[in-house]
Amino acid sequence: MFTRFIRLGLPCISLNDQGRCRPSIMELFKWRYPTLKNLPNVLDKHSPYGYANAGFRFEYQFINVPDFDGKGETAPRPHYYQNLAEAEYVVATYMFMVLIGYPAEKITILTTYNGQKDLIRDIIRHKCSWNPIFKKPGKITTVDKFQGQQNDYILMSLVRSETVGHFRDPRRLTVAISRARLGLYVFGRYDLFNNCYELREAFRYFQHRPKNLLLIPGEKFPTTRNSESADDPTNLMMIEGFQEMYKVVQKLLEERI
Repeated sequence: MFTRFIRLGLPCISLNDQGRCRPSIMELFKWRYPTLKNLPNVLDKHSPYGYANAGFRFEYQFINVPDFDGKGETAPRPHYYQNLAEAEYVVATYMFMVLIGYPAEKITILTTYNGQKDLIRDIIRHKCSWNPIFKKPGKITTVDKFQGQQNDYILMSLVRSETVGHFRDPRRLTVAISRARLGLYVFGRYDLFNNCYELREAFRYFQHRPKNLLLIPGEKFPTTRNSESADDPTNLMMIEGFQEMYKVVQKLLEERI
C-alpha cells in the first residue's frame, strides 16, 4: 500500500543521511537513495570506522563459492534451500574471526533461506560447541528476519547456484547489504548474481575486488591499520575455498595450545 501511495505522488521523505556504516559500504546501497550522505561519526578517522578490519584485506568483499563434490544448492524439501560449501565457508570464516580476537557477539551470520540458516546452526554446533573459545555469534538468521537490525560484521550466504531466487528483489538486496557497520563478507555464486539485471547497481562495486577471500596473516583484532590505505600489505593470503580456510583455523588453534 505504501508503495502505491508513492507511485501516485504522495509527498514523502527519502533517507538522506546515514550514520550506521562505513562510507565504502554505503556505496553498495547508495543507488537506492540518490541524496544519501554520511554523518560526521562515520567519517571520523580515529573511530572504528577509520580502522581496517583485522585479518582482512577489504572491509567488504564478495567471495565466489563453486560447487563442492559436484553440488551447489540442494533442496531436501520444497523451498528449503541449502548450500553446504557456503555454510562451511561462512562458519570457517566466523571461527577465524573469533580466533584472532573479534568478539563473537559482534558477528552476525545472515542467509536468504531457512534451510541454510538451519544448516549453518548445525555446523556451528558441531564445529564450535566443544570449544569455549567459540561463543555463539550475535545471531544466525535470515535477511528478512534481520530487517531493521544491525551488527558490526556480517557474514552472508546467498545459497542459490542455479537461479537467483527471491534475492532478485532490490528491496531484499538493500536490506541485506545495509546491515553491516564495519565489515560485510558475502558468499555466493558470483557469476549468477552478477548477471542479474536487478542487482547490477550493487554488484558493480563488488566487480572491482577479487572473488577469493584475501586475508592478512598474523594481524589481530583490533588493528590500527587505516581502512583507506592505498598500499596493499605485503603478506596477503588468498583463500581458495572453505577447506583451505579450515586449515588456517586449525593452525590458529594449534598456536593457542
